[in-house]
This record gives sequence, C-alpha cells and structure tokens, in this order.
Amino acid sequence: MQEPIDVLIVGGGLVGLTLVNALRGSRLSVRLIDGQSPPQLSARAAGSCQGHALVAGVSPRVSAINLASEALLKRIGAWPAPAAQQCAYNQMSVWDSRGTASIQFDADLAVADHLGTIIENDQLTQVLFDRGLSVDEAQVDYDHGVEAIERIDGGYRVSVLGGESISCKLLVGADGGASTVRALTQVKTLEWSYQQAALVTTIETQAPHQGVARQCFTSVGALAFLPLANPKHCSVVWSTATTAELLALDDRQLCQRLTQSSEAVLGEVLAVDQRFSFPLRQRHALRYIQPGLALIGDAAHTIHPLAGQGANLGFADAQALAMVLQQCRFNGLQPGDMALLRSYEQARHPTNLLMAAVMEGIKRVFDTDDPGVNWLRNLGLSLLNQQSALKGMVAKLAAGA
Repeated sequence: MQEPIDVLIVGGGLVGLTLVNALRGSRLSVRLIDGQSPPQLSARAAGSCQGHALVAGVSPRVSAINLASEALLKRIGAWPAPAAQQCAYNQMSVWDSRGTASIQFDADLAVADHLGTIIENDQLTQVLFDRGLSVDEAQVDYDHGVEAIERIDGGYRVSVLGGESISCKLLVGADGGASTVRALTQVKTLEWSYQQAALVTTIETQAPHQGVARQCFTSVGALAFLPLANPKHCSVVWSTATTAELLALDDRQLCQRLTQSSEAVLGEVLAVDQRFSFPLRQRHALRYIQPGLALIGDAAHTIHPLAGQGANLGFADAQALAMVLQQCRFNGLQPGDMALLRSYEQARHPTNLLMAAVMEGIKRVFDTDDPGVNWLRNLGLSLLNQQSALKGMVAKLAAGA
C-alpha cells in the first residue's frame, strides 16, 4: 500500500497555491489537486456577459493585495514582476451618495508609500502556479477532481475522479466557498445569503484615477472603482440586489448608470468591458480544524467584498498554517495532530470572525435609508475624517500593517 503523504491540499486557487509555496523547505511531502484545468493567463472568467473587449488581456477579477499579503508573496518568491496589469494605490476615498460626508485614507497614515496593489487574479495565480512547480517537496496536479473523502487511521483517503486514491496525514480544504472538502467532511457553518450579487467589469473613464481606490455607498449597494495600470481604466465591483437588471443593460446604458451612481467622480464612464456576476454570501465554518483536517481561505470563511479583504484573509490563513506545519518536524508532531492544528485555528479564527462582524456591521449601517441612521452615518464619517490618529489606525488595519 502506498505510504500516505504528509499534506494533501485540495484547491489550486490563490490560497492553495500560496500554501504550497509557503511549505517550501518544510521537508514535508505535499501534493495539491484541483478539478479545473491549470491556470492560464489568457483565461477570462465565465459567466453571463455582453459588451466588447475594452482592454485586451485584462481579466475582470482582481484582488486588492494589502501590505501584509504583499510581504508574504515577496517572501515566497511569488510577487509578480512589474507588469501592465497591476497598480499600487496610495489613497482610498469613501463616501455616501445619500449624504455629503466622505473620508480619505492616505498611505502616509499607514506609514507606507502605498496602501495596497490591485492585481489581476489570473496574473497572480499564474505566478504562484509557476513558482509552485519548483517546490521540491510538492506535486501539483490539475484536472483531479475530488469524488469521495474517507476518514482513516492517521488521516484521510481522498478518491479522485478517474480512479486514483490518495492517503494523507493532513487534508487541507482550500477549494473555495462551495468547498467539496468542507461538505464531504461535514464541517458545520453559520451562513446566510445577502440577497445580492456582485457585478464585476472593467471601465474606461474620462478623468484619470490618480492611483486612488474609490468606493461609493449608493442606495442600491456599494460601488467600488479600483485603479488599474492604465490611468483611465478601473476595475468595478458593484454589490447590489439589482445585478440582473444591470447585466441586461447595453454598454451605453451601463456607462450612464455607472456615471450617475458614482456621481461622475471620474467624469463620464466612456466604455465598459464584458460584465460578470457572482452571488454574495456570508459564511463561516464553526471550526477550521478536525483531526487530520484544516480549512483555509473561502473554504473556511467568506465575507462581503465591500472592503476587499477576502483574498488577504485567505493569504493570512495560508501563512499561519504553513508556520505551524514548518515546525512539526522539530516538535515530533504529525501534520494532522490537533495539538498542531489548534495553533493555526487560534491564530486565525478570532481575526477572521472579527473582520466578518465588522463587514456585516458596515453593510447594515449603509444598507438602510432611514433618515436618522443616514444623519448619524454621515456625522460619523465626517468626525472620523477629522481624526488623523483614528484614521491612521483604520488605514494600518486595511493595509495589514
């Protein structure tokens, strides 16, 4: 019988590939499997769409990588080289369209030269994948979907579509919000639908973005303009219950709606790329670990995208789990031992739960049109904008500093 490997990671997205790279030099046998095809930079997201290709080669899905995640990616040698599709932003501007208050966060408040970097998910996944292929301890296999999971002495046995069976001491679920690993191992979650979907696209604007990440809380949901390398191109994430209606608009109509809803903050929206959508759901696993099992990234938790922190929480999960696994050879523990895994859960569960609670609170405060809440909301924004010390704390938190 084949000897069980130390760590089997299910999920070859950003977080799973980060864990592979972070385990370089661990002397653990590591394998990653994923049911999808290998990453390709030319791939574009699938979904309901119409409209022309505004920017050749620009993927609609991007992540706002904070300073902590940037430091991790650089440490594991997976930070993309300067390229056309990444943009460091040095300021965030947030305002409420139903009032007059706004707030600005500058990189100076976080004692940094920038607050974060907008990077295409495809580009970052490709770099992590290429880098992961060079990890001596690891084997990376795509087109390997999970069919069944069985608990065995000392770990798990995973049956792969096509007939292969893989035994492991630690099974890591990094397979996203609809995690097969979480479902088949019957991990309980607390979750609910926001009754919203996020509209994602790329736009061209009349005025340059000047390296500023902007978010407007509109009457129908949070609308974010995230700066791209081209000074007049932004990635758009609009979280709303009217996404189906927005998808049905033609390009001219959607440009007009975006211009109006953003209060023409960058002048007119001149052009729009293909648009896509994905449903929004709050989800948190009650436990991240079981004997021989750990969940990371969206498999463990999903939050509302209004602050763009989902990917950063996943990177932090991968880093925390890698840190405890790097030590198991020195403390005599096996990768799946609960004594080891508790350290990971204790490091990440409270932090992720707090971020989820904060995002939920912000969403609820900005969702209501109650005049009293509207007045208090705008007063709070105005007061916060006047408090440099408090703004500095918020800026450092957002930057992961």
